[in-house]
Amino acid sequence: MRVAPAAAFASPTVKGPPTAPSRPSRTPARARTLTIPRVSSPEADTMAQVERGDELGTMDRAVVRSRGGPLHVRTPLIISKPMSEVLGRDVYLKLDALQPSGSFKLRGIGYTCQKAIAEGANALVSSSGGNAGLATAYAGQRLGAPTTVVVPETTPEFIRDRLRSLGATVVVHGSQWSEAHAHAVALNDDVGGKLIHPYDDPDTWTGHATVVHEIKTDLEAVYGRATSPAAIVTCVGGGGLLAGILQGLDEVGWASRCPTVAAETIGADCLATSVDAGSLRTLPAITSVAKSLGAASPSPRVLEMALKRAGGRDGRGLVRPWRTTDEFAMRACVAMADDHRVLVEPACGAALSAVYGGPNGRCEALDGLEGDGPVVVEVCGGAIVDRGTLAAYAAQFGIE
Repeated sequence: MRVAPAAAFASPTVKGPPTAPSRPSRTPARARTLTIPRVSSPEADTMAQVERGDELGTMDRAVVRSRGGPLHVRTPLIISKPMSEVLGRDVYLKLDALQPSGSFKLRGIGYTCQKAIAEGANALVSSSGGNAGLATAYAGQRLGAPTTVVVPETTPEFIRDRLRSLGATVVVHGSQWSEAHAHAVALNDDVGGKLIHPYDDPDTWTGHATVVHEIKTDLEAVYGRATSPAAIVTCVGGGGLLAGILQGLDEVGWASRCPTVAAETIGADCLATSVDAGSLRTLPAITSVAKSLGAASPSPRVLEMALKRAGGRDGRGLVRPWRTTDEFAMRACVAMADDHRVLVEPACGAALSAVYGGPNGRCEALDGLEGDGPVVVEVCGGAIVDRGTLAAYAAQFGIE
């Protein structure tokens, strides 16, 4: 969130604490006053984007405005001193963990839901018991649209309760996501609604692309000039966030000079496996604890984007798949909590591990970066984590 210059506001003046008689202050009274500017709310800041027309990328402004503005909020971009010291260059964190639904998913899924309702859909149906389902439920509640989320039997009860608290009807079906998804498709056909795919929808990618537009604005403000990142680091599941970032890089003119590191955990590494093979591959099972990365295969369209930019096996292309382990992803989650007081899921820990350190130490995908721009890590968040879950994972891997 950006703060307008103090001169633009009639701000209150706050006096410093009274000075003890036995130790008179040598500082003039004027120097001990502090001007505190008023800070706009995330909702007001995001609505201002609609009026200016920037930072929303190629989202249909008429659709967004007709539904009261975007459903996502503009999130902070902050420097991480600990991570900058590890990497030896500035590292900035894009804090999408602060989105109202708990993750970046609200950017794209919120827009997809808005557009669906504007085009006449009378209901929303999701097959995700994770962050995509929570984003759909939040969007449905904001838009006043009946929302059904179909989840597999493995979905924890607290997630089902959270979905219901957002007004969604929760249907439990099947032992895995594919079975729940098939049932969601059938339900959607019956109600004539919009089926919200967790990651494979161009409208969703358009919403996710807004993250790059916000990064561009903030880096210009920080450096005082147009500045592109040396790299953007993100985690990858089915590929929706990666598609949005690549689209955003195209839209702001960074596509030819800003590589994207696509981080996955071993056991949920469908993109890296497919890029290595040069064609779509399906994992036999998801064995990683990073269940939010749990797509058995990436979106075919996203894989095509990645292959065009991967640049062969030397790891120096504009899309650089990178694998870490569950242990190092969890170590990164714990470090994030210690360093920045933010809880994130193991899926997000995969991206953070690229800077904090992976199984081979430094992430080789971040070697040889050009220019002096910063590395930006997309802190995608994850609503399916709390202190107890983080502690249990840490104990599982012997992390203190």
